[in-house]
Amino acid sequence: MYRAILFHKEHDPERLAKLLTCTTERVEEALDLLTRLSLLAPSRDTPGRMRAVNPSLGLKVLLQREERELASRQQRIEQKHAALSALAAEYTASGPSGGLDGAEHLDNVDDIRIRLEALAESCTHESLAFHPTKTLRAESVEAGRPLNERAMERGVRFRTIYLDSVAGDRVTRGHAQWMTERGSEIRTSPTLPMRLLIVDTTAAVVAGLPGQAQPSALLFSSQPVVMAMRALFEAYWEHSTPLDGPGDALLPGGLTPQERKLLQLLASGLTDEAVARALGIGVRTERRIVADLMERLGASSRFEAGVQATRREWI
Repeated sequence: MYRAILFHKEHDPERLAKLLTCTTERVEEALDLLTRLSLLAPSRDTPGRMRAVNPSLGLKVLLQREERELASRQQRIEQKHAALSALAAEYTASGPSGGLDGAEHLDNVDDIRIRLEALAESCTHESLAFHPTKTLRAESVEAGRPLNERAMERGVRFRTIYLDSVAGDRVTRGHAQWMTERGSEIRTSPTLPMRLLIVDTTAAVVAGLPGQAQPSALLFSSQPVVMAMRALFEAYWEHSTPLDGPGDALLPGGLTPQERKLLQLLASGLTDEAVARALGIGVRTERRIVADLMERLGASSRFEAGVQATRREWI
């Protein structure tokens, strides 16, 4: 519309509509907008009509207005950043404390998610994790992927240990493979002591005790505690098996790490239910593995199986 008025010296709305193949209403809207943008000014030759302002002047005024609006938006953005930072600091300071130096109690799912999201966004170097469950929920996996992707773009290194039993779960194994394809390192272990997340050297989150009515977690920011958690992770990492990697031949008698751990747990006096829970498998699966091991050991009782496994140095 501005070009038509500028080059064709046309001012009549109906002729402009015909020239630009649009409605008269659209022309009126455009004329009003151009006037507000200072690209049209009242015509002295034709009173009541508008003329195009010289482009050098009109566009300069337009750009100056845009620059003022941009500066104003930038100022509002900075104010919001400052407000959010202050709010985050206030929230952290007012958070529940467990009475331990650098420890914070998280007593419900929402609080846990808020803190985990903040930790994921603040991670700059490395994220370490234990996943002592045999399955991951598909919705949790999908919800966490954007956080993981943004962290990977920042160059964050992921190292995660799952239970050996994840081999039988489609969702968990699919997520592990998705992470591996994007440069993460995934290993598996027969058992894991707890659910754990370590962010750089600044924070460690440990899940609360199992069997509680409400999910809970402890967040440690004390560096000695975080470094101790990292040492625990590294000890398990050293003896865990790369995802899809070989490992069976390294154990006596051709045992898998899971089978050896099962024998150790039985030898310590745990019930079938407790052993299955520690391995992240079902009780029926645990008993099937026990029966297979007894057959391989030529044992007619569990006590005899323990004796034979000790003699063969399986445990």
